[in-house]
Amino acid sequence: MDAEVRLEPFRTPKTYVTVVYWLIGGLVLGLLLIRVGAWWTPALVWTYVVLAWLYFNWRYSPVVRFPVQHTAHNVVGRWPATAGEGPIKKLILMAHYDTAPVSALYGSSQRTFRGSLIFSLFLMLLAAILGTIEAFGAGWPWLTYARYGFIAYFLLQAVTGTIGYYLHGFTNGASDNATGVVAALETADRLRQDKPADVDLEIVLTSAEELGMLGAYYYVEAHRKQWPVGKTAAINFDTLGAGKLTIIEQTGTLEVLRYNNLATDTARQLLQKEPFKATAKLGRWHTADFDSAWFVRQNIPILCLCALDEKGEMPRIHRPEDTLDRVDLAPMYQAVALAEAVFRRLSVAL
Repeated sequence: MDAEVRLEPFRTPKTYVTVVYWLIGGLVLGLLLIRVGAWWTPALVWTYVVLAWLYFNWRYSPVVRFPVQHTAHNVVGRWPATAGEGPIKKLILMAHYDTAPVSALYGSSQRTFRGSLIFSLFLMLLAAILGTIEAFGAGWPWLTYARYGFIAYFLLQAVTGTIGYYLHGFTNGASDNATGVVAALETADRLRQDKPADVDLEIVLTSAEELGMLGAYYYVEAHRKQWPVGKTAAINFDTLGAGKLTIIEQTGTLEVLRYNNLATDTARQLLQKEPFKATAKLGRWHTADFDSAWFVRQNIPILCLCALDEKGEMPRIHRPEDTLDRVDLAPMYQAVALAEAVFRRLSVAL
């Protein structure tokens, strides 16, 4: 494809299992150590509550730097602008290539994921409040029983969230996210052949998306100050192997991220016309998040494309059944067509 290719290394845990164990382990340790007059024990609990609230609201949390770390790589391909003068426009295509550990949490309805996560976060907050009250001398006997109840619940959550990894390892990742990688590469191949001279086209295949979108975070942090303000846009492809092509309008856990930007608005306009009117829809996703979250937080226009079924779910993700023979290729090809049309318009509108 005649691209300038580079690898961008960054440090990360190997899986989110490490992060979950640090968060739950630190929280449980702090609760176990609660004693009257020991002010530092609730401080330990509060520290891990804050780390968990950041992480599960899909913000950067320092817990992702805790041991054990290894080196992962983002793969970046670039077709530079060839215009000699004038402002340059930056267009970015993105998809993650890492796969997720098998998770029991995705075996039932994915729509309950956000609710259960919010419930757990509020229980962490309540545990920290009651632990603080107990440490400062409240003599209510039920506080101790409540504290041990919280400990049991958090330990159960840690086991439930990670046992699939020990039983089954990683998923095959056919839909999540080999389809996104193929769509990004195919779109790049189409665009690079006749892109305008003032367009700097880049494709980034991120790693560690399944750990909290870390690859995309480090990519954005490394390059956003170099991108031309007001003339940069991106498209993210994620899980296009089952369901109907979906333009994401909203994501998030407690903190809602809304995709109100030029790239998404351009896709909405195209959705009013054929062939996209019949093949795509608007949707929301609150089961974890996408790499595109970091672009939204930096107010960089981005379109996020995935495929959702009639229930608003992604069939078979994070499950052993996410295999190539179950992939429906139609949403992937439709995503390529829509992405190409959006970028053609953005190359003029930016």
